[in-house]
Amino acid sequence: MGILRRNYNRPNVETELYSRRSSRLLSRFAIALSTVAIIFSSLTLARVFILQREVEELENSIEQLTTAPSPTATTSPSNPIDSNIPTPPPAVALDSTAAPSPTATLEPGRFVQPALSNKAQVQLIQVNRIPGQFDVVNIQMRIRALEPNIPLSDIINLNDTTASNPGTNETYKVISGESTGIVSLGALQSANQTTVDAYVWLQVPMQVNAIDIYIPNTEPFKNVPIAS
Repeated sequence: MGILRRNYNRPNVETELYSRRSSRLLSRFAIALSTVAIIFSSLTLARVFILQREVEELENSIEQLTTAPSPTATTSPSNPIDSNIPTPPPAVALDSTAAPSPTATLEPGRFVQPALSNKAQVQLIQVNRIPGQFDVVNIQMRIRALEPNIPLSDIINLNDTTASNPGTNETYKVISGESTGIVSLGALQSANQTTVDAYVWLQVPMQVNAIDIYIPNTEPFKNVPIAS
């Protein structure tokens, strides 16, 4: 008898190994994609949460602005100086014994001189003797700032004012305590002022009828007549 041979389908080993490897590779790729998707989802949720917080803060700010009470009007709106800014010292401090009204006035514009290197000017208004004190001459003047932002250090100290006799060069000085004192144009400008009236008393003999006046940081005034 002949031997019967049957054809058996033997599995291909290489094909099976390739299929297994492909399955594992696909599984790993799927896991990687899932991981990336989870990460992106987490980032998206975090960003959404941050945006919600920002929107809430913005809404709260808008609500506070819309519900904030209007500021109460001050009782002195005419004062432009901020209360938090320290007020500079007074530019002048007129003594309680300020000179009385004179008997004569100088010709307007006749005695005007530059001061503080042309940053200001000084105009003499009256030069006269004090009634009852005929050896005392009262000099009244107007000091005006000509430039903005004059430094506080630029001052006119009327306590150092002097006068002299044009004929004899005899010098006359200020009576102690009888002047406006120190005038700071920078302080005046801080108080929104540009001019100030000031005075000084000098001891001048009765027989003198005209004097040269020397005010600190000011060009001299020559041959100024003294009214009685």
